[in-house]
Amino acid sequence: MKVCCFIRVEPFLNDYVMEEKLCLNCGEPVGSGRKDKKYCSDACKTDYNNNKGESTAPEMSLARYMKRVQQILVRNREILDECLGDKDTVSMDKQDLDGRGFIFKYFTSRTRTKKSGEIYCFNFELGYKETEDDRVIIVRREREIVI
Repeated sequence: MKVCCFIRVEPFLNDYVMEEKLCLNCGEPVGSGRKDKKYCSDACKTDYNNNKGESTAPEMSLARYMKRVQQILVRNREILDECLGDKDTVSMDKQDLDGRGFIFKYFTSRTRTKKSGEIYCFNFELGYKETEDDRVIIVRREREIVI
């Protein structure tokens, strides 16, 4: 892979021109040092190398994406099942559920209760409701298949 450095050209002492290499990460002058120096600091070098893979990573195939989402949904369901045990409902700190690896943005359905209008997010037949005091109420409902 070929990496290019940016060069800023400035007038210097009348007709003479001084070339100044710029940092690949932040665009500031790299300063003195080796001829092939590309970064102004170790922090910029680390930041550049940590972030370069993000923009050049190939897009995930649809099949791989769907498989990964399914794995997350199944794992979320397993975590909810572990928390419930043999009970039909349990309350716990949201932080505890998060600490077990639960990913809140993935769920299979959302249901609003008829009485209070509260929203529960479900992973298959197990659901949860987030409360205002950073807790979650986990519930179990009967399994149903909608065709």
